[in-house]
Amino acid sequence: MKKCKYFAESEFKRCDPPCSMQDMDAGFLALLDEVRERAGIPLVLNCAYRSIAHDKAKGRTGNSAHCSGMAVDIRCLNSGTRWKIIRAALACGITRIGVGKTFVHIDVGERKGLPPCVIWDYYN
Repeated sequence: MKKCKYFAESEFKRCDPPCSMQDMDAGFLALLDEVRERAGIPLVLNCAYRSIAHDKAKGRTGNSAHCSGMAVDIRCLNSGTRWKIIRAALACGITRIGVGKTFVHIDVGERKGLPPCVIWDYYN
């Protein structure tokens, strides 16, 4: 059974769509704990694992790192929190980061062939 130091199963159940910690990649969970440790603030998950079917139903490709349990969207409502999350993610070696108005996406999609070393926004 997969476990995290800073995240409970119930936090994954509150995601949209609801999921389980067990759906997540074990290595990514360890990295997520490290990001939380370095950020020094609680991290609230908006989205974690998504099934390929769910992804495609939303008009996406189904190739998202979310579909492999290697991505999360972390709620972020101000620039100071955004900076702490991004700084911690980069310090942990995460090289795929998306920035939205109310969240920061982090993933290790390069493990499944997605481009590494990219930062993008969701403002369009």
